[in-house]
Amino acid sequence: MDKRLRLSHRLLKETGVIFISIDDNEQAQLKLLCDEIFEEKNYIATLIWNKKNVVQNDAKYFSVNHEYILCYAQNIEKVVFNLLPRTEEHNARYNNPDNDPRGNWTSVALQAKSGSESNLYEITFPNGVKWKPVAGTFPRLSKESLSRAYQEGRLWFGKNGKNVPRLKKYLSEVKQGVVSNSILLPDEVGSTQLAKETLKRILDKNIFETPKPVDLIKRFIRLNSSKDGLILDFMAGSGTTGQAVLEMNDEDKGNRKFILCTNNEHNISTDVCYPRIEKVITGYNNSKGDKVIGLGGNLKYFKTDFV
Repeated sequence: MDKRLRLSHRLLKETGVIFISIDDNEQAQLKLLCDEIFEEKNYIATLIWNKKNVVQNDAKYFSVNHEYILCYAQNIEKVVFNLLPRTEEHNARYNNPDNDPRGNWTSVALQAKSGSESNLYEITFPNGVKWKPVAGTFPRLSKESLSRAYQEGRLWFGKNGKNVPRLKKYLSEVKQGVVSNSILLPDEVGSTQLAKETLKRILDKNIFETPKPVDLIKRFIRLNSSKDGLILDFMAGSGTTGQAVLEMNDEDKGNRKFILCTNNEHNISTDVCYPRIEKVITGYNNSKGDKVIGLGGNLKYFKTDFV
């Protein structure tokens, strides 16, 4: 790991990041090693991937349902993360019960956890409703700004018009994307079981124990890669990264390229990784007998004694 990580650090662009999947057994040691190689200042986060939904009742102490994914930058001052696409679930939180011409909105409390003692006040709105922040909190807006929000119809007093007011937050004014959560759930990025099913549909057999789900790798690519980015996976395993790149190129007309490396232990590259990517590119009949159209692309295969 030391040799590979030092090489990966040299290969990373200044704006690039690395995601490293690891379990409980080596997570602490890996963090220390990465702090040395990438420098502690370039540490971004440790993500938690909830890799399965079921509990193993035969576990001795705990059913371990997660893995860690360490994220480091080559130069944290140069890194920009992309927002993830907003989903229908995100947008469903906004509606328009009062037919506001500015469109759908949700509401937030008028008080905040922090602020200035000099900004504490009580206000009586023209509709007769009085408001002041709850003890221990502070107004989110100045008194003048809050009065202006009332005049502009940006406050919600409930259906009866007399409830504790809340500030409207319009869908049209929010970012057209969301920041990734540090906890990666199976419903969003897939599970180990889903990854196995995906691999079996392609190769018609289970010959790899711990594949990663395609959507998990897509999440990482979306966060930092451009449409013409180059993605290196130097512990490629079953080839999930290659499939993820090919699918993303097909989805958004990108021109990303990938390099996959394995040590071919137990013939991983010749029996699993290469055949998988070849089929994804050229097309195949899956385990159910359905014809899957290939995504296209060029595939080159090299053998080397480099370690």
